[in-house]
Amino acid sequence: MRARNELMVGGAILFTIIVGVVGTLWLQRSSFGRPTVPVDVLLERVGQLSEGNVVTYRGVRIGQVALISVEPGGQVVRVTLQLREEVELPDDAGVVLGPESLFGDWQAEVVSRESFPRYDFHDVPEGVGPNVLGGYALPEITRLTASAEQISDNLADLTNRLELAFNQETADNLATAIANIEDITREVQTLVRQQGEAAARITANADSALTEVVLAASAARRSFERIDEVLTDAQADSLLIDMRAAAAGLRKLTEDLSEEEQGVLATLERADSALTRIDRIAATVESGEGSLGRLLADSTFAVRAESVLLSLDLLLQDLRDNPRRYVRLSIF
Repeated sequence: MRARNELMVGGAILFTIIVGVVGTLWLQRSSFGRPTVPVDVLLERVGQLSEGNVVTYRGVRIGQVALISVEPGGQVVRVTLQLREEVELPDDAGVVLGPESLFGDWQAEVVSRESFPRYDFHDVPEGVGPNVLGGYALPEITRLTASAEQISDNLADLTNRLELAFNQETADNLATAIANIEDITREVQTLVRQQGEAAARITANADSALTEVVLAASAARRSFERIDEVLTDAQADSLLIDMRAAAAGLRKLTEDLSEEEQGVLATLERADSALTRIDRIAATVESGEGSLGRLLADSTFAVRAESVLLSLDLLLQDLRDNPRRYVRLSIF
């Protein structure tokens, strides 16, 4: 009876140990003997991630966090993940650390970097190994709270500045600006309407001009056709002969005019010589040389000449009146 009790106690203790080990492995989300491969993740911080947290890919659990350590220099954190060997990761794989639920533990999620272009994944240096990925940790609640508080302060500051800037005068100026914009809009609409009417008139004029051009082209085409008919007609030869004869006559007339031009040139030369002599005579007279020059230059000579002419006129008058006084006719 005592041996039986000891056996039962021993069995209960063994069962408790087994349950404890299995529960521990289950709580740690162990793979229970499935083959795994280690994958390292480099990132600046891990937030609230801890060893034993879940690793997921597309929402499916594929492993757990095995180790978290700080790299030499303290600038980078290395997280070692134990992932199932059969899982194939994308070529541009990255790891995002974030909360598994709103109030739960954190997790490491394997993602494609192309799906999250705004996340600043850590750049993995060359030569560190094939199974090393870059990671990015989402901001923690405390960081979000601090950021929200800073944003709130900035909004309060902005509100105060807006209250200082947007007063009654600003509102009046804004209303005036809106009214001016409305006036400008109406003026622009009127201008557009006027330009549209002008464009319509220009289009109508262009159509009319195009019609006239078409009519002129038709008339020119008819003229060219008529000229072509004339040129192809039998009378064109006689017309060309007449034109050739007229050209010969014009050539003869030109030659005659050329000969006459030579005679005219000789006459003009003689006239030029005569005018030169007349110019010399006029210069001599003007200078007072010769009888005519003295007559024109000396006024007393002109008076005496006039007196002589007057006496001669009286003599001739007396001779007409009394011819016997001067002429006596005697036969014997």
